[in-house]
Amino acid sequence: MKRFRSFGVCAASILVHSIFLNCFTVFPYKQETIDSRLLDKKEEEILSNKGRIDYEFQNFELVLKIEGASFQETLEKRKTLETKIVHYDYKKTDGYRQLDNDDKPWNRYILGMFADIGALFEWTTIPFRTISRKKEEVTLSENILKSEKTKIFEPKELQLILRAENTEFFNKSPNSDTIRIPLAEIRKFFPKINSIEALLYFGKERIEYQNIPVEEEIRKMKLR
Repeated sequence: MKRFRSFGVCAASILVHSIFLNCFTVFPYKQETIDSRLLDKKEEEILSNKGRIDYEFQNFELVLKIEGASFQETLEKRKTLETKIVHYDYKKTDGYRQLDNDDKPWNRYILGMFADIGALFEWTTIPFRTISRKKEEVTLSENILKSEKTKIFEPKELQLILRAENTEFFNKSPNSDTIRIPLAEIRKFFPKINSIEALLYFGKERIEYQNIPVEEEIRKMKLR
């Protein structure tokens, strides 16, 4: 008798759990902006430092050309209030989907049946949960209206760092704006390398970053 009661309590617990099981998940899949209102707009004069790293491969060498400069810029800042409509959709949860393909018959048929009952009750709430809703969002944007170069940095004022596999192998203030590095030297220390990180600094400020793929060029060098 006690065993029967225990089984009944267990079955009832499973049924109740299944009815309230989260069988579907609701998610936003699209947003539409229906209104946009400018709250604030102002202009600022700022001084910014910018850099550039160009690269090419010549005679199995990595050739880097660097430059850095200071700019006087007019920056426009905008604060906008946007009204958006958020559209929602729904899909089966991973747990509910897994019951359909479960290797254990007990889970697939018995628990799956209870989960289907729970999903049926939950599905009746889906039309209300997926109703499109309006929301208001404040966005900030910046736009450069004017940029004038005021100073060009000498190469010795800059710091070039080259990194491979999280290891620095070059960290110097160059005397020239052109730096040549033999691919054979790179291959010697990093035989399985795919790419190189190049970072350009002015003082403590990083003004440029480049990720340079070298794997193909090193492969060509091996085949020569």
